[in-house]
Amino acid sequence: MVFAGNAISVLDNLPAKIYELCFDKEKGYSLGEIDNNFNITQKVYGNVEKITGRVLHSFGKTEGNLGVLISGPKGLGKSLTVKKISSEALKNGFPVILVKENLGNIASFIDTIHQPCVIVLDEFEKNYTLQTKTDQNDMEGQDSLLNMFDSTLAAKKLFLLTCNDTRNLSEYLVNRPGRIHYHFKSNRLTIAEITEYCKDSLSPEYYDKISDICNLGAKTPDFSYDMLRSIIFELNTYNCTLEDVRRILNIDGRTHSPFDFKIYFKSGRIEAGFDYLNISAKRLRLCWFNKKDFCQGDAFINPSKAQWTGTDNGSLILTEEINWPTGDEKTDDCVEKIIFTPAKKGYLADGNYDED
Repeated sequence: MVFAGNAISVLDNLPAKIYELCFDKEKGYSLGEIDNNFNITQKVYGNVEKITGRVLHSFGKTEGNLGVLISGPKGLGKSLTVKKISSEALKNGFPVILVKENLGNIASFIDTIHQPCVIVLDEFEKNYTLQTKTDQNDMEGQDSLLNMFDSTLAAKKLFLLTCNDTRNLSEYLVNRPGRIHYHFKSNRLTIAEITEYCKDSLSPEYYDKISDICNLGAKTPDFSYDMLRSIIFELNTYNCTLEDVRRILNIDGRTHSPFDFKIYFKSGRIEAGFDYLNISAKRLRLCWFNKKDFCQGDAFINPSKAQWTGTDNGSLILTEEINWPTGDEKTDDCVEKIIFTPAKKGYLADGNYDED
């Protein structure tokens, strides 16, 4: 049953339109036609085009369902990516069905759709929790949908899931490419995305601030388009400095952010480690373990005075304010530079997507 305004139709095949899944205790499941074609008018940044092409090409090649998970904090373009994939799917003749809330076990209804289509489950971990349905809890959990993802049902489906925190996903979904084939992850904007967005949106007289905005973005956890838009609005609207903007905006660049680091010595030696950078700290101690002589090394830096250089992959390069060696250690070697890369820790923190 499809509702379009006041009209009700019972269709064997769905036209390539956008529908919202609805449920009524008396009438059961139905689809409400939405007057929206997901046309995207604004410029798309990052890897959205690559991801869209990869997903739709794979969906065309596969015989069964294809699951796609897009994870990361708010404001990094997860919904935009879903809209782009859905928009292109519509052009290819696939209807798109939005599941905006937990309506119970929807697998049986989706099985009645005897044609390939796109099923969008936005904020999946919020609508379908890890809890299992019990006498006290009548909401269906993620376990009720597991068979739906890996079954071919009546016809293959493209499932698009968005998620803010993968820690709230079932262990039977994570690392299970048979159910969720792709997992596109992001934790912050890349330097390249920040630069391109600034050149498109920032007044030319403030172009000299782009490198500082990039450094702020690399140092700030979960740096998003929402933050970037707010910074650019303040700079374009008020004749102020970036420091003024940082003081008044709801952006905390002092929060500890996870980074892998590599210390490059002039002798050619390289040491690696991991730390949570606190840019506002007066002194930061970096420790590493030398596998060659089984000794621990230490270096100290002053993050607030150091000069940071951002790179296209979201890394930070530090060449000054490095105190090494420390203690009684004596060496003729010197530190040339330290490169901090946003730690992956199970996700691609720099938001990059390698097509290969």
